[in-house]
Amino acid sequence: MDEKEQVVSALVKRLGTDDTDLVSDIYDDALAQVLDYTNRTKLVGNMAIYVKQLAIVMFNRQGNEGESSRSEGGVSASFELGIPTEIKQGLMCYRTAKVVKFS
Repeated sequence: MDEKEQVVSALVKRLGTDDTDLVSDIYDDALAQVLDYTNRTKLVGNMAIYVKQLAIVMFNRQGNEGESSRSEGGVSASFELGIPTEIKQGLMCYRTAKVVKFS
């Protein structure tokens, strides 16, 4: 069992779902977002923890895509867009600078 299969298996248990394909797809999306945010091509250090956390957030956001807030029956809920601040703070030490060439 490779590393991705182990993480997906752990996420399936934690999320209480049997849909391995969905969890695998969400994991791939979370991995891509974390790598994009950190300007890296592979995970280093403890970045895998933040990929897992983001995958859980993404799984729980299903059905709320595109909403920034909602009000029903006098109850209001607001949603943080993109990567949650808590995860961004953990990833800050893994970010690399982008070098832009000026002509």
